[in-house]
Amino acid sequence: MSAPRALISYGLLAGLLLAAASAAAAAVRAEVVLPAIPVAAANASVFATPIAATDDSVYTVNVEPGPRPVPTHGFGFHTVVRKGVRGGDGDWEWQSHLLDGDTANDPYHTAASIGLDRKGFVHVAYDMHNLPWQYSVSAAPESIDRFVFRGQRVSRKARWGSQNRRVEFPAPGTAAIPGTQITYPSFFNDRDGQLYVTYRYAVRPARTWSQRLFSGGLARYDEASRSWQPIGGEVRADGKDIKLPPGRSEYISRPFISEPGWWVYQMRLAFDADNGMHVAWLWRRGDSGVDQNFASYAYLPPARDTAYNAAGERYQLPIDLAAASRVAPERIARLAPDGLYSPARISVSADGHPVVSLQSVHGPRYRSRLDDGQWSDPEPVPRQAFETHYDDNGHEWAFATGLTVLRRPVEADGRPTGAWQTVYTGDAKRGTALCHTRAIPAPADSGAAFYIHANVLDNGRCRDDRVTVLRLSEG
Repeated sequence: MSAPRALISYGLLAGLLLAAASAAAAAVRAEVVLPAIPVAAANASVFATPIAATDDSVYTVNVEPGPRPVPTHGFGFHTVVRKGVRGGDGDWEWQSHLLDGDTANDPYHTAASIGLDRKGFVHVAYDMHNLPWQYSVSAAPESIDRFVFRGQRVSRKARWGSQNRRVEFPAPGTAAIPGTQITYPSFFNDRDGQLYVTYRYAVRPARTWSQRLFSGGLARYDEASRSWQPIGGEVRADGKDIKLPPGRSEYISRPFISEPGWWVYQMRLAFDADNGMHVAWLWRRGDSGVDQNFASYAYLPPARDTAYNAAGERYQLPIDLAAASRVAPERIARLAPDGLYSPARISVSADGHPVVSLQSVHGPRYRSRLDDGQWSDPEPVPRQAFETHYDDNGHEWAFATGLTVLRRPVEADGRPTGAWQTVYTGDAKRGTALCHTRAIPAPADSGAAFYIHANVLDNGRCRDDRVTVLRLSEG
């Protein structure tokens, strides 16, 4: 579904905003790229990757209000893609495209994710909670004028039934990305710009709810063939597990992580300087829910589909519960006895030492660093900043509610050589008081350090109905 474009100039509202909290803060500047826009309740999520960027453009996707109120689990919100480009006068101009006009009001599930492949095509996954892929790709590189649907069409009735655990989609998916009964799609780019997607899906979709084997999917996009290739190991399903295509006696799925009786939650990816992939995820026993039991980790060397645990031992794919390398299991169990909330955040230092951050259910957030096969004693994250990134200039960055941006010097292995310093503090009058931040490193030739997608902080209250985009730069 498409709609006419809207071209908007925000010249009077955008501009460079200097941080004035300290001498350290003066080195970092924030620019409001997209002033606050209204979003719908279904835009709330902890999994979505709602922002992407090239050297000269910014893309974002959000669930926005439609023309009428939408009750919980009703339909009618809008999924909207936006592209921002700085004009010759320095102002940012924004174009919008209505991708879907019937998005479900299902907070923390039907939010959208956006990604860019190496040819500049825009990929968007949206409006899914145990549904076949709802997935579209731009018809032309670096353009949002028109999108091509490469998912699987579903009716309102079937969408409602799937959300209520009915067996509405027992057959293999027919979309461009493998799998069916999808939730939590997230896009990631490696150091070379290759696009990956992670998601949860049902390996045995014809079974009863508790037996559907909801597993972790990981796939890589190939621009030449315009196809997605799963990374994982074979799991065979028969006619009791899945509605088989005509003439087939079995169906082979290739999940990356899978264990009967357990659910895989929200795989996150990070890439080191050599382009090795680091993966963190959470496990939940028995059934779906907001809290999880523990976190695990895997590493994939550059350009290889073999995976290793924290001790460097090779996994047999798909990774099962017994083999899965747990993040500081005994210490996290003591610090978070009631479990963890999704997701597990991961960042990685220049030479490949990962740091995993975890949110305890009834306590603070902790982070643990992997070194020589051992996880460090978990320590509280600075200012409850759940998202951290390493840059290529010897710094670690942390993004906390406020907006508060912190930075400290580190060795190549991620060990700190100095204390955290606040380098930027948000200001409500300037449109930079933010919460629920999602920061991405900016492309090398963009002149920026990070782009941030976030909700607006209003007198100490996080506004779930407003989002904005900032550009951070140094010097």
